[in-house]
Amino acid sequence: MHIDLDYVYDENLQQMDRNIDVLIQRMKDMQISTVYLQAFADPDGDGLVKEVWFPNRLLPMKADIFSRVAWQLRTRSGVNIYAWMPVLSWDLDPTLTRVKYLPTGEKKAQIHPEQYHRLSPFDDRVRAQVGMLYEDLAGHAAFDGILFHDDALLSDYEDASAPAITAYQQAGFSGSLSEIRQNPEQFKQWARFKSRALTDFTLELSARVKAIRGPHIKTARNIFALPVIQPESEAWFAQNYADFLKSYDWTAIMAMPYMEGVAEKSADQWLIQLTNQIKNIPQAKDKSILELQAQNWQKNGQHQAISSQQLAHWMSLLQLNGVKNYGYYPDNFLHNQPEIDLIRPEFSTAWYPKND
Repeated sequence: MHIDLDYVYDENLQQMDRNIDVLIQRMKDMQISTVYLQAFADPDGDGLVKEVWFPNRLLPMKADIFSRVAWQLRTRSGVNIYAWMPVLSWDLDPTLTRVKYLPTGEKKAQIHPEQYHRLSPFDDRVRAQVGMLYEDLAGHAAFDGILFHDDALLSDYEDASAPAITAYQQAGFSGSLSEIRQNPEQFKQWARFKSRALTDFTLELSARVKAIRGPHIKTARNIFALPVIQPESEAWFAQNYADFLKSYDWTAIMAMPYMEGVAEKSADQWLIQLTNQIKNIPQAKDKSILELQAQNWQKNGQHQAISSQQLAHWMSLLQLNGVKNYGYYPDNFLHNQPEIDLIRPEFSTAWYPKND
Protein backbone atom coordinates (compact mmCIF):
# COMPACT_ATOMS: atom_id res chain seq x y z
CA MET A 1 0.00 0.00 0.00
CA HIS A 2 1.04 3.55 -0.72
CA ILE A 3 0.48 5.85 2.28
CA ASP A 4 0.47 9.66 2.17
CA LEU A 5 1.77 11.29 5.34
CA ASP A 6 -0.13 14.36 4.12
CA TYR A 7 -3.24 12.55 5.43
CA VAL A 8 -1.56 11.88 8.79
CA TYR A 9 -0.27 15.38 9.49
CA ASP A 10 -2.33 17.82 11.52
CA GLU A 11 -1.30 21.05 13.22
CA ASN A 12 -3.24 19.80 16.25
CA LEU A 13 -0.79 17.31 17.76
CA GLN A 14 -3.52 15.39 19.57
CA GLN A 15 -5.43 14.95 16.33
CA MET A 16 -2.25 13.83 14.58
CA ASP A 17 -1.70 11.23 17.31
CA ARG A 18 -5.22 9.94 16.67
CA ASN A 19 -4.55 9.86 12.93
CA ILE A 20 -1.42 7.78 13.50
CA ASP A 21 -3.33 5.35 15.69
CA VAL A 22 -6.01 4.93 13.01
CA LEU A 23 -3.33 4.27 10.38
CA ILE A 24 -1.49 1.73 12.55
CA GLN A 25 -4.68 -0.17 13.35
CA ARG A 26 -5.80 -0.21 9.71
CA MET A 27 -2.48 -1.59 8.50
CA LYS A 28 -2.56 -4.24 11.22
CA ASP A 29 -6.14 -5.18 10.36
CA MET A 30 -5.36 -5.27 6.65
CA GLN A 31 -2.62 -7.88 7.30
CA ILE A 32 -0.43 -6.87 4.39
CA SER A 33 3.32 -7.18 3.98
CA THR A 34 4.60 -3.81 2.77
CA VAL A 35 3.85 -0.09 3.00
CA TYR A 36 5.32 2.54 0.69
CA LEU A 37 5.48 5.49 3.07
CA GLN A 38 5.69 9.04 1.77
CA ALA A 39 8.83 10.81 3.01
CA PHE A 40 7.97 14.12 1.31
CA ALA A 41 5.12 16.57 1.71
CA ASP A 42 2.87 17.27 -1.28
CA PRO A 43 -0.31 18.82 0.12
CA ASP A 44 -1.08 20.65 -3.14
CA GLY A 45 -0.66 17.52 -5.24
CA ASP A 46 1.41 19.38 -7.84
CA GLY A 47 4.37 17.03 -7.51
CA LEU A 48 6.96 19.72 -6.76
CA VAL A 49 8.48 18.88 -3.39
CA LYS A 50 9.10 21.91 -1.21
CA GLU A 51 9.03 20.25 2.24
CA VAL A 52 9.80 16.84 3.70
CA TRP A 53 8.95 14.77 6.76
CA PHE A 54 12.50 14.30 8.08
CA PRO A 55 15.41 16.52 9.23
CA ASN A 56 17.77 17.45 6.40
CA ARG A 57 20.29 19.99 5.19
CA LEU A 58 18.45 21.43 2.19
CA LEU A 59 14.65 21.70 2.48
CA PRO A 60 12.23 22.85 5.18
CA MET A 61 10.94 20.03 7.38
CA LYS A 62 7.17 20.31 7.69
CA ALA A 63 7.15 17.94 10.68
CA ASP A 64 9.47 15.24 11.95
CA ILE A 65 7.04 12.36 11.53
CA PHE A 66 8.48 9.96 8.95
CA SER A 67 10.74 8.19 11.43
CA ARG A 68 8.03 8.01 14.05
CA VAL A 69 5.34 6.60 11.76
CA ALA A 70 7.76 4.21 10.06
CA TRP A 71 8.90 2.80 13.41
CA GLN A 72 5.34 2.35 14.66
CA LEU A 73 4.20 0.68 11.45
CA ARG A 74 7.12 -1.73 11.59
CA THR A 75 6.77 -2.61 15.26
CA ARG A 76 3.01 -2.41 15.80
CA SER A 77 1.64 -3.40 12.39
CA GLY A 78 4.42 -5.77 11.38
CA VAL A 79 4.90 -4.39 7.87
CA ASN A 80 8.01 -3.66 5.84
CA ILE A 81 8.53 0.03 5.17
CA TYR A 82 9.83 1.44 1.91
CA ALA A 83 10.62 5.15 2.03
CA TRP A 84 8.85 6.69 -0.96
CA MET A 85 11.13 9.41 -2.35
CA PRO A 86 11.20 11.62 -5.45
CA VAL A 87 14.19 11.44 -7.76
CA LEU A 88 14.08 14.74 -9.66
CA SER A 89 11.04 16.81 -8.60
CA TRP A 90 12.73 18.69 -5.75
CA ASP A 91 12.32 22.45 -5.26
CA LEU A 92 16.00 23.00 -4.53
CA ASP A 93 18.41 25.86 -5.28
CA PRO A 94 17.02 27.87 -8.23
CA THR A 95 20.49 27.94 -9.81
CA LEU A 96 20.37 24.17 -10.30
CA THR A 97 19.57 23.03 -13.83
CA ARG A 98 15.98 22.05 -14.56
CA VAL A 99 14.88 19.54 -17.18
CA LYS A 100 13.97 21.42 -20.36
CA TYR A 101 12.11 20.35 -23.45
CA LEU A 102 12.41 21.53 -27.02
CA PRO A 103 9.27 21.00 -29.13
CA THR A 104 9.58 20.55 -32.87
CA GLY A 105 9.99 23.89 -34.61
CA GLU A 106 11.00 25.75 -31.45
CA LYS A 107 14.47 27.21 -31.02
CA LYS A 108 14.48 27.89 -27.29
CA ALA A 109 14.29 25.11 -24.73
CA GLN A 110 11.87 25.63 -21.85
CA ILE A 111 10.42 23.92 -18.79
CA HIS A 112 7.42 21.79 -19.73
CA PRO A 113 4.28 23.49 -18.33
CA GLU A 114 2.31 20.25 -17.89
CA GLN A 115 4.99 17.89 -16.59
CA TYR A 116 6.66 17.54 -13.23
CA HIS A 117 9.13 20.37 -12.74
CA ARG A 118 12.26 18.25 -12.49
CA LEU A 119 15.93 18.83 -11.83
CA SER A 120 18.26 17.66 -14.58
CA PRO A 121 20.04 14.40 -13.76
CA PHE A 122 22.90 15.54 -16.00
CA ASP A 123 23.87 18.36 -13.61
CA ASP A 124 26.50 17.14 -11.13
CA ARG A 125 25.29 19.63 -8.52
CA VAL A 126 21.79 18.17 -8.76
CA ARG A 127 23.11 14.67 -8.20
CA ALA A 128 25.09 15.82 -5.18
CA GLN A 129 22.21 17.68 -3.52
CA VAL A 130 19.60 14.99 -4.14
CA GLY A 131 22.11 12.52 -2.76
CA MET A 132 22.35 14.61 0.40
CA LEU A 133 18.59 14.32 0.92
CA TYR A 134 18.74 10.55 0.63
CA GLU A 135 21.67 10.44 3.06
CA ASP A 136 19.79 12.61 5.55
CA LEU A 137 16.75 10.34 5.37
CA ALA A 138 18.90 7.25 5.83
CA GLY A 139 20.67 8.77 8.80
CA HIS A 140 17.46 9.73 10.54
CA ALA A 141 15.03 6.83 10.08
CA ALA A 142 14.98 3.04 10.01
CA PHE A 143 13.27 1.41 7.04
CA ASP A 144 13.51 -1.66 4.84
CA GLY A 145 13.74 -0.20 1.36
CA ILE A 146 13.48 2.76 -0.99
CA LEU A 147 10.73 3.36 -3.56
CA PHE A 148 11.81 5.72 -6.32
CA HIS A 149 8.90 7.93 -7.40
CA ASP A 150 7.47 8.11 -10.93
CA ASP A 151 9.11 11.51 -11.54
CA ALA A 152 12.25 9.85 -12.94
CA LEU A 153 11.27 10.20 -16.59
CA LEU A 154 12.24 12.16 -19.69
CA SER A 155 10.07 12.59 -22.77
CA ASP A 156 11.28 12.37 -26.36
CA TYR A 157 11.68 16.16 -26.29
CA GLU A 158 13.75 16.17 -23.08
CA ASP A 159 16.28 16.91 -21.66
CA ALA A 160 17.36 19.95 -23.68
CA SER A 161 19.25 21.68 -20.87
CA ALA A 162 22.90 22.66 -21.35
CA PRO A 163 24.39 19.92 -19.11
CA ALA A 164 22.25 17.33 -20.91
CA ILE A 165 23.42 18.49 -24.35
CA THR A 166 27.02 18.23 -23.15
CA ALA A 167 26.39 14.69 -21.89
CA TYR A 168 24.86 13.71 -25.25
CA GLN A 169 27.85 15.04 -27.15
CA GLN A 170 30.30 13.27 -24.85
CA ALA A 171 28.40 10.04 -25.54
CA GLY A 172 28.74 10.54 -29.29
CA PHE A 173 25.34 12.04 -30.09
CA SER A 174 24.60 15.23 -31.97
CA GLY A 175 24.21 18.36 -29.88
CA SER A 176 20.95 19.05 -31.72
CA LEU A 177 17.80 17.31 -30.49
CA SER A 178 16.24 17.95 -33.89
CA GLU A 179 19.04 16.07 -35.64
CA ILE A 180 18.80 13.20 -33.16
CA ARG A 181 15.04 12.95 -33.68
CA GLN A 182 15.43 12.87 -37.47
CA ASN A 183 17.81 9.90 -37.33
CA PRO A 184 15.80 6.80 -36.31
CA GLU A 185 18.80 4.75 -35.15
CA GLN A 186 20.36 7.62 -33.20
CA PHE A 187 16.95 8.46 -31.72
CA LYS A 188 16.57 4.89 -30.43
CA GLN A 189 20.08 4.88 -28.96
CA TRP A 190 19.47 8.29 -27.38
CA ALA A 191 16.36 6.98 -25.62
CA ARG A 192 18.42 4.06 -24.26
CA PHE A 193 21.13 6.46 -23.11
CA LYS A 194 18.62 8.55 -21.16
CA SER A 195 16.97 5.49 -19.65
CA ARG A 196 20.31 4.19 -18.42
CA ALA A 197 21.26 7.62 -17.08
CA LEU A 198 18.13 7.77 -14.93
CA THR A 199 18.59 4.20 -13.71
CA ASP A 200 22.25 4.83 -12.90
CA PHE A 201 21.27 7.89 -10.87
CA THR A 202 18.77 5.91 -8.80
CA LEU A 203 21.38 3.21 -8.18
CA GLU A 204 23.76 5.94 -7.05
CA LEU A 205 21.12 7.16 -4.61
CA SER A 206 20.45 3.66 -3.30
CA ALA A 207 24.20 3.19 -2.75
CA ARG A 208 24.23 6.31 -0.58
CA VAL A 209 21.37 4.91 1.49
CA LYS A 210 22.97 1.47 1.80
CA ALA A 211 26.25 3.03 2.93
CA ILE A 212 24.38 4.34 5.99
CA ARG A 213 21.61 1.81 6.61
CA GLY A 214 23.30 -1.33 5.33
CA PRO A 215 23.29 -3.60 2.26
CA HIS A 216 19.96 -5.20 3.24
CA ILE A 217 18.03 -2.15 1.97
CA LYS A 218 15.76 -3.16 -0.91
CA THR A 219 14.95 -1.04 -3.94
CA ALA A 220 11.76 -0.47 -5.92
CA ARG A 221 10.89 1.99 -8.64
CA ASN A 222 7.65 3.14 -10.21
CA ILE A 223 7.22 2.64 -13.93
CA PHE A 224 4.36 3.77 -16.13
CA ALA A 225 2.30 1.03 -17.74
CA LEU A 226 2.96 1.96 -21.37
CA PRO A 227 6.69 1.08 -21.38
CA VAL A 228 5.62 -2.37 -20.14
CA ILE A 229 2.82 -2.86 -22.67
CA GLN A 230 4.69 -1.22 -25.57
CA PRO A 231 8.47 -1.42 -25.02
CA GLU A 232 9.08 0.98 -27.91
CA SER A 233 7.46 3.74 -25.82
CA GLU A 234 10.73 3.91 -23.91
CA ALA A 235 11.36 6.88 -26.20
CA TRP A 236 8.51 8.81 -24.57
CA PHE A 237 9.43 8.05 -20.96
CA ALA A 238 13.11 7.03 -20.80
CA GLN A 239 11.88 4.01 -18.83
CA ASN A 240 12.76 0.45 -19.82
CA TYR A 241 10.99 -2.45 -18.09
CA ALA A 242 13.79 -4.95 -18.74
CA ASP A 243 16.31 -2.55 -17.19
CA PHE A 244 14.07 -2.11 -14.15
CA LEU A 245 13.83 -5.87 -13.62
CA LYS A 246 17.62 -6.17 -13.70
CA SER A 247 18.34 -3.10 -11.58
CA TYR A 248 15.83 -3.18 -8.69
CA ASP A 249 14.49 -5.73 -6.27
CA TRP A 250 10.96 -4.69 -7.26
CA THR A 251 9.37 -2.88 -10.18
CA ALA A 252 6.17 -1.10 -9.17
CA ILE A 253 4.00 -0.87 -12.29
CA MET A 254 1.30 1.79 -12.25
CA ALA A 255 -1.57 -0.45 -13.37
CA MET A 256 -4.00 2.44 -13.48
CA PRO A 257 -6.33 2.24 -16.48
CA TYR A 258 -8.29 5.45 -15.93
CA MET A 259 -5.08 7.44 -15.45
CA GLU A 260 -4.02 6.14 -18.88
CA GLY A 261 -7.28 7.31 -20.44
CA VAL A 262 -8.79 3.82 -20.76
CA ALA A 263 -12.60 3.75 -20.84
CA GLU A 264 -14.37 2.03 -17.95
CA LYS A 265 -15.73 -0.74 -20.19
CA SER A 266 -12.19 -1.50 -21.43
CA ALA A 267 -10.37 -1.40 -18.09
CA ASP A 268 -10.50 -5.15 -17.46
CA GLN A 269 -9.11 -5.99 -20.89
CA TRP A 270 -6.37 -3.39 -20.46
CA LEU A 271 -5.30 -4.98 -17.17
CA ILE A 272 -5.30 -8.43 -18.79
CA GLN A 273 -3.14 -7.08 -21.63
CA LEU A 274 -0.72 -5.71 -19.04
CA THR A 275 -0.51 -9.00 -17.14
CA ASN A 276 -0.01 -10.95 -20.37
CA GLN A 277 2.96 -8.77 -21.24
CA ILE A 278 4.49 -9.42 -17.82
CA LYS A 279 4.00 -13.17 -18.17
CA ASN A 280 5.95 -13.11 -21.44
CA ILE A 281 9.15 -12.06 -19.63
CA PRO A 282 11.00 -14.66 -17.52
CA GLN A 283 10.85 -13.95 -13.76
CA ALA A 284 9.05 -10.63 -14.32
CA LYS A 285 6.03 -11.87 -12.38
CA ASP A 286 8.20 -12.52 -9.31
CA LYS A 287 9.79 -9.05 -9.32
CA SER A 288 6.83 -6.87 -10.29
CA ILE A 289 4.14 -5.23 -8.18
CA LEU A 290 1.03 -3.94 -9.91
CA GLU A 291 -0.34 -0.79 -8.30
CA LEU A 292 -4.03 -0.21 -8.90
CA GLN A 293 -5.70 3.17 -8.59
CA ALA A 294 -8.18 3.76 -5.80
CA GLN A 295 -9.01 7.21 -7.12
CA ASN A 296 -9.97 8.56 -10.51
CA TRP A 297 -7.92 11.72 -10.84
CA GLN A 298 -9.38 14.61 -12.81
CA LYS A 299 -7.55 17.57 -14.33
CA ASN A 300 -10.05 19.95 -12.72
CA GLY A 301 -9.17 18.60 -9.28
CA GLN A 302 -12.58 16.95 -8.76
CA HIS A 303 -11.10 13.54 -8.03
CA GLN A 304 -13.48 10.65 -7.47
CA ALA A 305 -12.94 7.63 -5.25
CA ILE A 306 -13.15 4.34 -7.12
CA SER A 307 -15.65 2.03 -5.46
CA SER A 308 -14.32 -0.64 -3.13
CA GLN A 309 -16.24 -3.22 -5.17
CA GLN A 310 -14.44 -2.14 -8.34
CA LEU A 311 -11.05 -2.24 -6.66
CA ALA A 312 -11.75 -5.70 -5.22
CA HIS A 313 -12.84 -6.85 -8.69
CA TRP A 314 -9.56 -5.67 -10.21
CA MET A 315 -7.61 -7.47 -7.50
CA SER A 316 -9.51 -10.67 -8.23
CA LEU A 317 -8.84 -10.21 -11.94
CA LEU A 318 -5.11 -9.86 -11.30
CA GLN A 319 -5.11 -13.04 -9.22
CA LEU A 320 -6.95 -14.97 -11.93
CA ASN A 321 -4.28 -13.85 -14.39
CA GLY A 322 -1.40 -15.09 -12.27
CA VAL A 323 -0.29 -11.86 -10.60
CA LYS A 324 1.38 -12.55 -7.26
CA ASN A 325 2.04 -9.05 -5.97
CA TYR A 326 -0.24 -6.05 -6.13
CA GLY A 327 -1.34 -3.01 -4.19
CA TYR A 328 -3.16 0.27 -4.63
CA TYR A 329 -2.90 4.03 -4.17
CA PRO A 330 -4.13 6.12 -2.47
CA ASP A 331 -5.47 4.81 0.82
CA ASN A 332 -7.69 7.23 2.74
CA PHE A 333 -7.38 5.45 6.06
CA LEU A 334 -9.18 8.20 7.96
CA HIS A 335 -12.39 7.50 6.04
CA ASN A 336 -12.02 3.76 5.43
CA GLN A 337 -11.67 4.34 1.70
CA PRO A 338 -11.46 1.79 0.22
CA GLU A 339 -13.59 -0.24 2.63
CA ILE A 340 -11.44 -2.77 4.42
CA ASP A 341 -14.14 -5.44 4.68
CA LEU A 342 -14.61 -5.41 0.91
CA ILE A 343 -11.00 -5.41 -0.27
CA ARG A 344 -9.20 -7.43 2.40
CA PRO A 345 -10.46 -10.82 1.13
CA GLU A 346 -8.81 -10.03 -2.22
CA PHE A 347 -5.80 -8.23 -0.77
CA SER A 348 -4.45 -10.12 2.22
CA THR A 349 -3.17 -13.69 2.06
CA ALA A 350 -3.86 -13.90 5.81
CA TRP A 351 -7.62 -13.42 5.38
CA TYR A 352 -10.02 -16.27 5.95
CA PRO A 353 -13.76 -16.00 6.63
CA LYS A 354 -13.37 -17.64 10.05
CA ASN A 355 -11.02 -14.84 11.12
CA ASP A 356 -13.89 -12.38 11.01
